[in-house]
Amino acid sequence: MTLLVTGVRGRVGGAVLRRLRDGDVKARAASADPAAAGTVDGEPPVRLDLGDPEGFAPALDGIRKVFLYARPDTAERFAREAAAAGVEHVVLFSSLAIDEEGAEDGPVTRQHLGVEEALRASGLDWTFLRAGALASNALQWAAPIRAGRGVRVAYPETYSEPVHEEDVAEVAVRALLDDGLRGRVLRITGPESLSARRQAELIAAAAGVSVPVEGVDRAEHRAGLTAVLPGPVADFLLDYQRKRDGVPGTPLPDAARVLGRAPASFAEWAREHAAAFR
Repeated sequence: MTLLVTGVRGRVGGAVLRRLRDGDVKARAASADPAAAGTVDGEPPVRLDLGDPEGFAPALDGIRKVFLYARPDTAERFAREAAAAGVEHVVLFSSLAIDEEGAEDGPVTRQHLGVEEALRASGLDWTFLRAGALASNALQWAAPIRAGRGVRVAYPETYSEPVHEEDVAEVAVRALLDDGLRGRVLRITGPESLSARRQAELIAAAAGVSVPVEGVDRAEHRAGLTAVLPGPVADFLLDYQRKRDGVPGTPLPDAARVLGRAPASFAEWAREHAAAFR
């Protein structure tokens, strides 16, 4: 049995591939830019651009299970091609934004929900990993922290439940290999609800550096986000942060249930990534 892992240049996709291969599971790496992805165990990834359906059939040939990133405009075509190729099960890297009240029309929700709906209608078995905020999102602060500018955000007291990307990957691997997780929606968060300020404090403690936190105008924060994200996505994220400003959330139990242990804390993640902030 061969598995296909899409998005191997991503933190989660790359970790899924590594874990499968470390477990001697036959896995095919796929990337929209194989040259940039480089070789994995001496083997270049196959080219699979989820925006280019012409590449679906070659990448899916001989595949029985898929770890999939969300691309809504081609999701129905991908599902058809996967079924035709004999794929049995797709584990989708989805988003917990789907569960947010009033977020039905948000760009992040639409992106992931569209793919979930296509897979539900396809006849394929599926598992949806609705992940919350990744701890690795804090790496966006690394360059300004190294430069001594600290963390400048519109909502320093906004809360999230950051989850280690390796825990998301481990849940994905369990879902790929455990048929008992087919047809499940797994809602994945870290073990604590933390403000942005508290995350900065934990980074400072782990890296041994000063990390001042400053509240800035929303327009300034948005300008930084739109340097790397589409405007509607930046607005969606800022609206969510405003909603969670001063409002702790409740960590969800699915990660611990699947892993058989507590997911890693943000403090653990910060210690592992301390060098990035020095």
